[in-house]
Amino acid sequence: MEITQRLMSEIRAQKLPLLFRLPRKGLIAGSVLQHCIRVVDEYFKQLEPVVFKFGFTHNPIWRWTKALYGYCQDKDIWAQMVILHVSHEAFGPAMLEADLDAAMFGKEASCSSTIRAARNVVRDIGEKGARASGGLLELSRCKEDDAERDTHRLLVKRYRLSLEKEIPLSYLELKNKRLAILRLRDWMQFLIDSHCWHIVTGLVGRDEAREEAILNEFWSRYKVSHPSHPIFQLEAKGVYLGRCAPLIYHGDEGRGKRRTAFLVTSYSSILGRGSAPADKARKRNGVRKEYLKLRTNFRGHSFTNRFFQAGWPKAIYDNEENGAFELLLQNCKDENDFLMYQGLWDQGRHKKFHAVILAVTGDWPWLCKSGRLLRNFNHAVKKPKDAENPTGICHLCLAGRREHDFEHIHTERPSWLSTFLQEDPFDEPSVLATLPHEPGAAASIFRFDLWHSCHLGICKPLIGSTLALLSETYAGRSRDARFMLLSDDFLTWCRENKRQALLHKVTKETICWPKSTEFPSGSWFKGSLSTTFCEFIEATLSDKTFEDPLLTRSVEAVQALNKFLSGLYESDVFLDRHTATTLGHYGLRFLRRYSWCATEAVRQRRCLFNLLPKLHCVHHICLQDLIEPAQRHDYIINPLVYSVQLAEDYIGRNSRTSRRLHPATVTKRVAERHLQAAYRQYLKAGFLVEDAPAASSEQG
Repeated sequence: MEITQRLMSEIRAQKLPLLFRLPRKGLIAGSVLQHCIRVVDEYFKQLEPVVFKFGFTHNPIWRWTKALYGYCQDKDIWAQMVILHVSHEAFGPAMLEADLDAAMFGKEASCSSTIRAARNVVRDIGEKGARASGGLLELSRCKEDDAERDTHRLLVKRYRLSLEKEIPLSYLELKNKRLAILRLRDWMQFLIDSHCWHIVTGLVGRDEAREEAILNEFWSRYKVSHPSHPIFQLEAKGVYLGRCAPLIYHGDEGRGKRRTAFLVTSYSSILGRGSAPADKARKRNGVRKEYLKLRTNFRGHSFTNRFFQAGWPKAIYDNEENGAFELLLQNCKDENDFLMYQGLWDQGRHKKFHAVILAVTGDWPWLCKSGRLLRNFNHAVKKPKDAENPTGICHLCLAGRREHDFEHIHTERPSWLSTFLQEDPFDEPSVLATLPHEPGAAASIFRFDLWHSCHLGICKPLIGSTLALLSETYAGRSRDARFMLLSDDFLTWCRENKRQALLHKVTKETICWPKSTEFPSGSWFKGSLSTTFCEFIEATLSDKTFEDPLLTRSVEAVQALNKFLSGLYESDVFLDRHTATTLGHYGLRFLRRYSWCATEAVRQRRCLFNLLPKLHCVHHICLQDLIEPAQRHDYIINPLVYSVQLAEDYIGRNSRTSRRLHPATVTKRVAERHLQAAYRQYLKAGFLVEDAPAASSEQG
């Protein structure tokens, strides 16, 4: 504090353009980072466009006024220096600079740049001062030529800032390559040994009795609607389901180096800490906290409730000749069989733990590839010649064939309903089809994802068509002028209702509608923006009357879809009969309104309300997952548990890591960096306690 006051006095005396914007005392590292980000954002809003840089120094006055290379002498003519944080040691500011770079530029600092930063700090404060910061001097002595290897040895092998000791890397042998993976059994053993088994039950802290009670309750309810599942045969043979975790297997592609596809696969528990809408609903309704929590898995950092299997570039897994992709899926099957039939032993408590994969989920292309599904969305009829003998679009039924049109979304008794699980959908046997399932229901392992089906699927043509119709009610003389007025209304509503617009303006390009002869559809890739638009449409248009019946019915469709989705998000893992039936009928009401709009648009010869195959996914969910089971069972599993929006964050983080890695070692390095990042998140969540750092040989 004395140093800060002295610096302030000198700055005032010399009238230097240096400004202090320090966080309040006592904040933890994360809060300091958030303070710095807020300050930087303020400057962006005031001065944008602006040239800026982050740095740190032992003396800001000296760094500004230095005759040779001070900022005041720089050819870029810097206008001001803002001091965001003051520390008595150098390692913290060095990490703060790296975190600010990651936050502002969307990427983490590379190992080589971290080494250079450490060298600059040591050069600035001297070796004697660097010895006071554990690891800083050793980091500065790492070689830039092999920065990844040397920093890994220092941070992981010596300082143990990773989960790699508990979850060692495994390898799949492929001809002359070794492809790195993390085994599910090692993840589960880590949770057991670290007393973190509560994560797979949705609890935030250890409570053995409650964990077992929650899992027992889950399996007793799951048995109501899935009595023939093989796990219950094992229960009859003595397997205790109170220590058996229900899991989901997920895969998806992110963007790796040079924007090529990068596959990330992972496991997650069906049970979690719930969702924000569910918590708000419980608070609104005055619901007390339950002892047996059976909540969905949409809260917490994805690195603490998703369990990494592999991260591979497309060049490896997309080559059918080398068989790498089949090896990856076979590993998933092998891990499931080991955990289901053999289990893991806790030596300290003398108890055995099990886990079983109940479903494979992800976007539709992933289901097609991992399941080798012959009937899929690629076979939707697009041309007259395709209509002669269509293959079908759904692996669960025969929808899309000539006698079973998937477009008949207006009825509760479509013709395809009687064909459910009647015909094998597999092009070739998929190893994932041998995961445990009820007899004759192998195809049901591959579950439709509600988030991709709705938020990034049918919501786009629905919102696009509704906004196109709404724009025509404004008074502008041109389409661009009308959209400008619509954009102002949308952005104003977002500000007043504290919603993130994610857009600077709404234009005809936002809905891909350059001319009226093309079908409008949202151009965004953020599912939350679909939610915001649907809320905006319902809030501003539900009480209005319009001359165009298409706009009236489209608003009704949005209202029904909002009730359908919000009801699912506000519910837990299991739904009672009444809730499942009610939500299923909301979904069917949306489909009827959408079908009416599409039919009326055709009658009026207008390109609106395109009929996508994903409408059939929602039709399936409403009928097969909600209404039909509710007629037979007391407990129905919430189809939302198969949604993957949190996994999308997980995919993005790991695929971005791959962009800075050499292709020859990318599978290994991605796994290693994931374990380091996961270690930080486990510490931050309080699931682990940080070990004391190893003594530095540089300290005297």
